[in-house]
Amino acid sequence: MALVDTAYRHWTGRHQGLWWRRWVISENGIRASLANRWMRYLLVVCWVSALVEVAALFCVGQLLVADSLIVRLIPNTDAAIQAFVKGLTGWLEQHPEVSVRTTQNLLFYQFTTFLLSFNLIVITLTIPRLITRDLSSHAIVIYASKAVGRLDYVIGKLGIVVGMLTLTWLGPVVMAWFLGNLLAPDWHFFWHARAALGHALLFVGLGMLFLGVLALAVSAVSARSRATIGLWLILWLVGNAFVPFAEHSRPWLRHLSFRHNLDQAAVAIFQPKEDLQRAQTQIPILGDIVRRMTRQGPRRWQTDDAGSAFLALGIMVFASGLVLSSRIQRE
Repeated sequence: MALVDTAYRHWTGRHQGLWWRRWVISENGIRASLANRWMRYLLVVCWVSALVEVAALFCVGQLLVADSLIVRLIPNTDAAIQAFVKGLTGWLEQHPEVSVRTTQNLLFYQFTTFLLSFNLIVITLTIPRLITRDLSSHAIVIYASKAVGRLDYVIGKLGIVVGMLTLTWLGPVVMAWFLGNLLAPDWHFFWHARAALGHALLFVGLGMLFLGVLALAVSAVSARSRATIGLWLILWLVGNAFVPFAEHSRPWLRHLSFRHNLDQAAVAIFQPKEDLQRAQTQIPILGDIVRRMTRQGPRRWQTDDAGSAFLALGIMVFASGLVLSSRIQRE
């Protein structure tokens, strides 16, 4: 027996894996972000928007039910509305494999891009809780003393952004698709709407990864919260100002806006213009409506710019990685 009791005891607890350390970093950041009142307001707005999307999907499904409230109200409406609803109902009944896919793909294109604006605000509120405050308090040194490597630290911080965007973007989209098709009058809606879900998951997943890396790089630039938030707003809002300016000068300037590049990525993935043209071909009554929408399509929905948009996003991710690696290695 030792003459001096060192109070040493053999470890009898449960050993946690490497991903547990990363999850601890992400969990603390997510909890701190949700403590913000405005963040909770945004969370509510995103989920209420998902309920509105569910209501829209429910209304489309009710057009297949002969005694539904929507169908019963058709005779009391305007003649143009009656023709439109009857044409849409006939299309849904005769070609569900095309009509359900087309309508849901268009609805989820609008929904995912609509939620993107709110999620950029979410990132604005989250940025100070990523790396900025660790730089001001030298907390990275404490992380290193706990056997947390640089890669573990970055993955944990990236998990904060991905976790918040899952709560405010991916979660509402998946819930709207599942609940909207669950309330449909036929189970085949799940199968015919699979393309809309796949497009939504692909776009939202790519957007979450890109925005996560960009947000980490911005948060690593300075130890002052106001500076990093200001830089993020400059990249977001000032970048958007280049888009209309590029139409009259140099077209490549529009790719300085990451929001424009994400919008072009959404167009390339969902291809809404093709869906509208398909609807116009199969529902003649939609001709005027579709022609009016497709006239605006070449500006918002042109896909020949998608390759440049993806290239610009890749360059932004590479530059963000260089900034992030340099700042963390210096600390």
